Amino acid sequence: MNIRDFSRVMDEMLQAFLLFWIPVSMVPLGLWYSLTSSPLRGRFLAFTGIVLICLSPWTVPSSPSSAAGHLLGAVIGPCMLIIIGIYLISFSGNVPVGKLPRSDRRIGFLMSAAGFVWLSGMHWWILTPQLVPNEVNVYWHVFWPTFLLLTSCLASCSAVTLLMIGEQRKTESKIMFLVSALSFTLLLLGLNIDGPFVTAVDFREHLWLAVADMLGIVIGSVLSILVFAFVIYTYERNLPEPESITPPTDSELQQVSALIANHLGGEDE
Repeated sequence: MNIRDFSRVMDEMLQAFLLFWIPVSMVPLGLWYSLTSSPLRGRFLAFTGIVLICLSPWTVPSSPSSAAGHLLGAVIGPCMLIIIGIYLISFSGNVPVGKLPRSDRRIGFLMSAAGFVWLSGMHWWILTPQLVPNEVNVYWHVFWPTFLLLTSCLASCSAVTLLMIGEQRKTESKIMFLVSALSFTLLLLGLNIDGPFVTAVDFREHLWLAVADMLGIVIGSVLSILVFAFVIYTYERNLPEPESITPPTDSELQQVSALIANHLGGEDE
């Protein structure tokens, strides 16, 4: 590599650092700020970071990382519809805090259904995210099966939780079971029906990778909790027994009795 090629590579790396990785770091930093004394500044910082990430296919087209920004810009719309819809479904029932009108339950279901239809169009129609014509975004192969699997699991767990913990939440629970069944149905369709750009074989391969990733996350989380609990148990077990204190003297007992007698009654107040 000559000096001119090295300079070009360094310029591309600097552009990617300034126009992609710094915006990526702005998102968690903004979320952290939003939880402190500057919520408005933190939200603006996170929003600006997300916008710059979505613009990365145009600002840094030569960087491979821009494919992640391209996918984020493609799926942020339907994903927000699904998230807001599930929120409306969950809080339109019998909740003690932040209760929404019951009419929002139907709106939430329609928004979630619209989000799923939108994402389905990305797999089985012409809406598939493509950086260049006839070249599917590589991250879409990972996102779609992982999203369906995760949504199905989380929705079913939420439905069971509503039945076990909530009171009079059967309607919301049924809707969450319906969302879980819809995700699982789309998962089965993806395993057997080819899309215009993504085949069922590719979907099946990435689905197994998504299952392996989720199992790894679950097993890792359980092991970390067990290790943490073992460390706490070992530490507390090795602590010395607390030293016993001397019993109170007669003068201390008389002083305590006098204080208690002065604060009992209340007829003079």
